[in-house]
Amino acid sequence: MTGFANTEGNALRLLPRWDGLRLFLETSLDAVIVVKPDGAVVEWNNRAADVFGWSRNEAIGRNLADLVISEQVREGHNNGIRRYLESGAIDGLSARIEASGLRSSGEEFPVELSITPVQDDAGILLVGCLRDISERKRADERASQAERELRLTLDSIPTLAWRARPDGFLEYFNKRWLDYTGLSQEQALGWDWETAIHPADRPALHGAWLKMLATETPSEVEARIRRFDGTYRWFLFRTEALRDERGAIAAWYGTNTDIEARKQIESALQRSSAYLAETQKLSLTGTFAWDVVTNRRFWSDETYKIMGFDRQAKPSLEELINRVHPDDRALARHQIDSAAQDANNLEYELRLLMPDGKIKYLQVIAHRVILETGNVEMVGALIDKTEIRKSQEALDAAQAALAHASRVAILGVIGATIAHEVKQPLAAIVTNGEAGLRWLGRPEPPDEKVKEITKQMIADARRAVEIIDGIRAMGARQAPRQILLTLDDIVRESIVFLRHEFQAKSTSVSLDLAPALPPVLGDRTQLQQVVVNLAINAVQAMAQSTAARRSILVRTMQPDAEMVCCVVEDSGPGIEATRIPRLFDTFFTTKETGMGMGLSISRSIIETHGGRIRVDNGSVLGGARFSFDLPIATVPASQLKSATSNRANSE
Repeated sequence: MTGFANTEGNALRLLPRWDGLRLFLETSLDAVIVVKPDGAVVEWNNRAADVFGWSRNEAIGRNLADLVISEQVREGHNNGIRRYLESGAIDGLSARIEASGLRSSGEEFPVELSITPVQDDAGILLVGCLRDISERKRADERASQAERELRLTLDSIPTLAWRARPDGFLEYFNKRWLDYTGLSQEQALGWDWETAIHPADRPALHGAWLKMLATETPSEVEARIRRFDGTYRWFLFRTEALRDERGAIAAWYGTNTDIEARKQIESALQRSSAYLAETQKLSLTGTFAWDVVTNRRFWSDETYKIMGFDRQAKPSLEELINRVHPDDRALARHQIDSAAQDANNLEYELRLLMPDGKIKYLQVIAHRVILETGNVEMVGALIDKTEIRKSQEALDAAQAALAHASRVAILGVIGATIAHEVKQPLAAIVTNGEAGLRWLGRPEPPDEKVKEITKQMIADARRAVEIIDGIRAMGARQAPRQILLTLDDIVRESIVFLRHEFQAKSTSVSLDLAPALPPVLGDRTQLQQVVVNLAINAVQAMAQSTAARRSILVRTMQPDAEMVCCVVEDSGPGIEATRIPRLFDTFFTTKETGMGMGLSISRSIIETHGGRIRVDNGSVLGGARFSFDLPIATVPASQLKSATSNRANSE
């Protein structure tokens, strides 16, 4: 064979002389086979012999299909070659296909085949280059298997996962991601996945994604993803780069973790913090924590405000002490020492002296807490009670004014009784004075008689003075004075004021006073006001009744070892049950001309003395029953004896 030449109108390749072709065939890494259009082999190189197991001598002249094509596809192969030749497609073209080859041992294996048509003097020849691609196929299969396993893994993990190309093009979403969003792979590929992101979160997420691609640095970002039902939930977007052996990014992998519960907790904490801060502002209450070992302190914003320190300041212990009023600094040091040692609970009040000279009143409450780390902290609150103190002082002043007005009103009610009580000792003084003058006018005045009459005059004068002093005390505006008193004395003195009132209203009064009651600590005038109020209420209630019998019973007793009790009962109509719960309310009255102040003031007085006042319809006389308790005074035996002596003298 001398070579191949181009023919008219064809662009077939020129095959070199066979001697040059032989060198090419034997040095080729592929199996090279030359066949005639009918399939007869005319050339077979050594690599073909290695791949298919047929020697050159065994192959030359035989049909190629019989040598390298399995019987099952042999007919199809021959038909394909025939159609290929008949189609005219061979004009200057080569064909490249993958097929299944057959070794002489009967083993099938994958081959990649390229067919190039050439023409020599005898006609067309087909030059085929075949390459055993078994290893490549196995590698492809391993890669496919790895891809399947990776996708199975991504589909199995309990989170939303995805994969992107190095340029950021998202090329795969796991099943959970697709199930959650309701999107298909095709709908989410590339950048279309952003349709599942909350519109308000897209700009920030898109920017973070571009920044990650530019810096090649994995990042985390939060955004809301729309669920298939239209509900948005918060997710954490976390990415990681897969790099090849050169360090270049081969792919991006990412997960979306549902953090809706965490965001709700964070939101709740933020709301709680905001509410707490606002509550502290409204209630003027600051919170603090103090590690008694490390001296580390935490103050809320309101604590800084109350203490008058800048939020950035870290005041020393001495600076804190200096902020305390000088008269309370010893107390502050004592409480701090107690907290540093073993005190579990602290509660005390102190004053602050502010830089502008103003005084603040604080209540401090704290208790010891042992943390999981073993550290011990005092956790507490301080309450600015300055405004409360001012309000309380104003309230006390108002209550004192009301009490004074009530006492003045009482004096008006019992004016006739006062006049009668003062008139009696004055009349006795006049009578005794006249009798004394007559005795002195005798020739021999009887000294003993004159002395006796003079003593009676002095006693009556003292009685008049006591009555006037009592009236002045009840009518005067003065601060309460706590002294040792006996409840029996208070009752007797109060009834004296009302004697004429009882007579005018045809009311009989009985006293049932317990002997040797222990003393109480209180203000005489205020307690008299309570008894007078209750007695006048009883008289006025019975005045509205048509009952012929009008009686009042006043009793004293000692119900237990800590209290003494006074009970005022009447024979009136009693109190309507629906009105009893409100009877001691300010401005509530059952009388047409009443102001609703007497019983309210009485309750305030008794509670200020540490007692309790109550009312019911359980009187033994058939009407209403008012009673109040007062705590027994804890006093030394000498003072108790003095109080008892004073009571005996008054009797």
